[in-house]
Amino acid sequence: MANISEDYLDSLPADERAEFLNDVFSMLSMDPTKQDEITAQNIRKMYAGHEGRVVKCSFCRKDEPDDQEFGECSGCGIVLYCSKECQRSDWKLSHKVECGKCENGERAIMNKKITARMQQFKIIYSPFIHKLVIDMFQLFNKEMDAGDVLFPAEFVVDIKLADLPRGTKRPRLYIEHVMIVKLSKLVLDAVYSRMKPPERGYECVRSCLSYSFGPGENDNISSHHQFHYKVGPDKLRRHKRSTKNLYEENVDEHINMINSIAKGESPKMYKVIKEIMKEKFG
Repeated sequence: MANISEDYLDSLPADERAEFLNDVFSMLSMDPTKQDEITAQNIRKMYAGHEGRVVKCSFCRKDEPDDQEFGECSGCGIVLYCSKECQRSDWKLSHKVECGKCENGERAIMNKKITARMQQFKIIYSPFIHKLVIDMFQLFNKEMDAGDVLFPAEFVVDIKLADLPRGTKRPRLYIEHVMIVKLSKLVLDAVYSRMKPPERGYECVRSCLSYSFGPGENDNISSHHQFHYKVGPDKLRRHKRSTKNLYEENVDEHINMINSIAKGESPKMYKVIKEIMKEKFG
């Protein structure tokens, strides 16, 4: 499996290639000793077309190296610096005014910090999250016996994130649990009505990253997203042939893959992803 033919991958249509690579990742995730065997070329194909960015010093724009984690501003916890010198220079130049330390108290600062971490989580794991969300909806379809309706517009896949210890790589978040949630009309109108509608033959697939500070309704932060997924007769036939157990296994494997990388259990995989994002988006 480590020596997948690039010619074979290139010969596949984009949607079939993505599904093939998903099968590769699923098989690799079952055996942690094989995770690092997948080639950079194959991971690059998986990340093609996804958003991303590399971590840079907020002042000098130097890339964060693999063997060093840049320090964050103790005020806002958002901007990062490669050195104390860069931090002091940026403070004098502009950050003194911009820093969340000067705004709206501790809760506003906390909200900014976790929002920035959630955005970084989405960027790093975007292809994996897309696969997880698609399989969650298809599992939901099987459970509800919903026929050809794979991605009902009033539902969203809610991905609940939780903190990892400071010794792990940023953004120090992992997936705690995943569930399907019905959206209120207020959220549908306020959030998703402003997003780009899908082209013909595609459907909107909706997801939400969420994080809780505490048990109250006001202790939650949510970040809503949607992407467009091509649905045709072949995919519907394939879905009808698939079983509920298959989708349950796929969902578990996607979560395990993301959490394995996030917790530092697959360092070579993390390094390859970081290199690809540096090449593509740096």
